[in-house]
Amino acid sequence: RRPPRPRPVFSHFQRQHLENYFLSKKYLNKTERLKIAEALGLSENQVKIWFQNRRVKWR
Repeated sequence: RRPPRPRPVFSHFQRQHLENYFLSKKYLNKTERLKIAEALGLSENQVKIWFQNRRVKWR
């Protein structure tokens, strides 16, 4: 069995920008995800999971 992947730590700058995007739009399409990931130096998957987790917290 493989060891679990380490949890990503987002910088203050990255969290702030992700929160700002989230306030304007709760759901992103693939193009928006790629754009945000590239702008913040994250993988598309990290952005996708962050938004999923943030929506759970929001509800």
